[in-house]
This record gives sequence, structure tokens and C-alpha cells, in this order.
Amino acid sequence: MPSLRLSDPAQEGKFSVSKWLKHQVLLDVAEMEELCRHLAPFAFYNVSEITSLDDLQLPLEQFLKSYQEYIDILKAGKIPLDRRLQRHLSCALSSDENALYAHAVSEKFMAKPIKPLVQMQQHRFFPSKTAGTINPMVMSRESVHWGVQLSYPQIFFDGANGVYSKVSDEQLFPNTALFTKCVKWLRSNTVPTTFLWEDKRISTPLRLGKECFSWIHHHLQLKEQGITVHVY
Repeated sequence: MPSLRLSDPAQEGKFSVSKWLKHQVLLDVAEMEELCRHLAPFAFYNVSEITSLDDLQLPLEQFLKSYQEYIDILKAGKIPLDRRLQRHLSCALSSDENALYAHAVSEKFMAKPIKPLVQMQQHRFFPSKTAGTINPMVMSRESVHWGVQLSYPQIFFDGANGVYSKVSDEQLFPNTALFTKCVKWLRSNTVPTTFLWEDKRISTPLRLGKECFSWIHHHLQLKEQGITVHVY
């Protein structure tokens, strides 16, 4: 597995992005495997921890193993609280290894981007009984585990040149094509989720893989809140 090139912020300049597009989705294991095959070639990167140089890239097999553990816990009617799983589901995807570099921090390293990456984060939503709404990406004790959030910025600031630009040029920003490919797959292979809660139908943009229909009723946090999922 190749290592990232070594550099530092003084050489690379300030990195800044904004106006994120975000998609939240819960996939079954086979669906996540299919999505990864569809997006190949790409790699997962650890962008949230200071670690060894070799551990800045997360092997696909390791990611899928952690995702399987996460789904198995949900299927068993339990809550996935393992911090290791949370770390592996919070990473970045890139089809171009030159979009990042390794920055030395003492005797370890941290992966830092120089071009936009597809961000993956473990996702939870908060069901508000008062408002009758489902609120994505809220991390509270009452929040419900719901797969991952995939996001990508629309605006990039090139610190080396001091220029703001849109990320639509796929030659300059190779991960734009990666994110577009991901979104198209999600729209074709998953459905928007409708929740049934206290005689209300709540339509949401949260996506659900069709292979989850057979087991989603085992989701402990949904049962505790009295929430069911409308299965198509």
C-alpha cells in the first residue's frame, strides 16, 4: 500500500472549502460492498487522527469489516458504540492520492487535504417529538444510528494562489467525479425514507438501502422511540 508524500502546510498553503452537499444513507453490507466496487478505483484515508504513516490509508477490507460489524450490531437489536467502528466510518475517500499529503507531527503523521475529498462520517439523526421532524447529523444521547453521511464541497480556496473556485472542473478536482458517481448510485439503488411516528408520516431525504427492508424493524433505537419505517 503506497504511502502519502510528505509535506507541510507552509509549503502547501491554506486549505479551505465550503457549501457542502450532503447525503445520509443506511446500507446493508452487500450494498456497501457494491457501492465500493462501483466507485473503484479509490482509497479510504484517515484524516481525523495523528497516527503512523502506514495507517493514514484505511484498507478497503478493514473498512468493510468494520461496516459489517456495525450492521450486525444493528441487526441484533443493539447500539453500535465501539469507538473503533466510529473511527473507521469517519474517513475520507479520494480517487487521487495527490489530493492529500502526510504532515509530520512529532514522530507520527496526519493526512491533510490540498484538494477536496469526499468526506464520510458516521451518521445519526434526532427525532423531535415536539416538532414532529427527523433532524440529520445530530449527535445526542437520543440520536438514532443511521449509517453514514457522504459529503462534498462546492467551493474551494486555493491557499497557494489565493483564489476561490467552484469544484465543477473534474480535471482539476478529480474527486468531483467520484462524488457525482456516488450520488447517482445512491439515487438508483436506495430510496428516501418515510418514517411512521405517532400516526404521522414523516418524509425525509435520508436514504435507505433496499436490502435493509428485511431487518430494519430490529433497529433498537427506532423501537425505543416508537418509530417504524415505511417499507416499499
